[in-house]
Amino acid sequence: MAEHAELTQSLFQALSTFVRKQFGRYILLIDEYDIPFITVYLAKWSNDDKQAALDILKALLQDMLKDNDNLIKCLLFGVFEIPLTEMGSGANNIRDIRLISAEESDIQGSILKAAYPHSGCGMDALTDAFWFNAHEVEQMLDNSTALCTRVAVYKPFILETIKEWYNGYFIGRFRGKYNPWSVSSFIEALCWLLNQTTSDDEVDIAAITKSAARAYWVTTGTTGLIEAQIDRHRPQFIHLTKRLLRDYEASKTTAENSSPDNSTEVTAATTDEPPPPPVFLAIPQLNLTSLGSGTFSESGLLTLCLHAGYLTRRLSTSVCIPNHEVYQVWLQLFARAVLGSELADKSTNNAHGALLTQLWAGNAKMLCTLATSSHGVLSNHNNYVEKDYANHFANTIMAVSRFGLLTHPSQKTVDLSHVVTVRENHAGHGICDYTMRLFSPTGQPNQFGVVIEFKLIESGRRGDARYCKRRAEEGLRQIGNRNYDSWLVGCLERLDVGIAIGNSAVHAEVQLYRRDEADAPWVRANVIA
Repeated sequence: MAEHAELTQSLFQALSTFVRKQFGRYILLIDEYDIPFITVYLAKWSNDDKQAALDILKALLQDMLKDNDNLIKCLLFGVFEIPLTEMGSGANNIRDIRLISAEESDIQGSILKAAYPHSGCGMDALTDAFWFNAHEVEQMLDNSTALCTRVAVYKPFILETIKEWYNGYFIGRFRGKYNPWSVSSFIEALCWLLNQTTSDDEVDIAAITKSAARAYWVTTGTTGLIEAQIDRHRPQFIHLTKRLLRDYEASKTTAENSSPDNSTEVTAATTDEPPPPPVFLAIPQLNLTSLGSGTFSESGLLTLCLHAGYLTRRLSTSVCIPNHEVYQVWLQLFARAVLGSELADKSTNNAHGALLTQLWAGNAKMLCTLATSSHGVLSNHNNYVEKDYANHFANTIMAVSRFGLLTHPSQKTVDLSHVVTVRENHAGHGICDYTMRLFSPTGQPNQFGVVIEFKLIESGRRGDARYCKRRAEEGLRQIGNRNYDSWLVGCLERLDVGIAIGNSAVHAEVQLYRRDEADAPWVRANVIA
């Protein structure tokens, strides 16, 4: 390690001298300067090896920043603040420009809207230089008309799409910042798609914009540190991710329903559900010790995601998912935690409404596959209880519903505001285990319901197929005998699912029911056409 360090230092000194002779003194830009320190800190090395590695990094920074007569200034970029001065690196003349305010009072002070020209001064003026504000996005869109004249025609709609997908960041004191890479990539892709349409007729701007709008920035980075938390603390990560997803979906639904242009009637199932509580984070300080330990730290994970750009500030004490682009990342992380990475990838590639279509036909094979796709969630111990299986499966159902596997095939989009969990995780409490509302085959929201009842397979009988089938049928009968359908007020169709489950052993029975009116008795049906 020491030999490599000496070689690196000598090579840098040679390069620095060469640049000085050819071009004069220079400005040094160092990107992701924090990654080597974090890598060393989280590495499974001995303390002596870690200290040796840190000494090498500090010596290199000494050569680059302090003992370098060829240097004018250096600008270091990083996600996490590494106290170089305190580490004795020689970098002792550092001025911090924080994109996330370090003090709570900085956030609670006068919050400045991202506009042009910026209204900040001092360090605020510098923070407004990061990422795009609303004026810069509109100016960039106007400039793109030189490449595609149709952009001007659909400008308001395009701006709304950009705002939904790439806006929402809170930088310093400035709210409403846009991700520059994603905005630039979106406009480039949109112009190319619009130029492919040669017809003079009005183009389907909604479809074209939807094709251009996708995750750009998030695919350039890595979620390795976040995924490490999934592997270490899967149940806690699932719980936290569900809160973040529901918070985003609730805020999006509220914004849509409050829009004066929105004439869609809000269903009782939507309005009766109280909004989820905000996800609180009082002090945004990264604690690498907590992330590397065996104990789950919610504040540590939230701060990690906040600094990395996967969350942003909503208020002084809470964080949230900033926009639809990052929302896609959290969906993937949630699926990875619930299903495991392999099955999560497969679930996104399934046809729209694939699971619901199979269940309507009486085929529960895919459902059983999902029920046993624990990848570390389900324990192999025999003392696992019914509630534990129900809790896992409730998370799995919510995950696949967010990927459209439970959406009716005739629906072009997955409207998450209508994937309403009525009851969940109540196994073993004498009431229905899991109930949710979905789109009906006729496209009506919240008129189709799914009721699931779990039955635990005894540890010594998991290889008995007939016994497993009887347990699933018992759960199916229990739904009707105990009137669990009462939780589906207003639904005209319902699918009852009885699941016998125990580790890798699982068997499911399904039955479809219909009725013409909300207060009419249910009629058994075979399959939906």
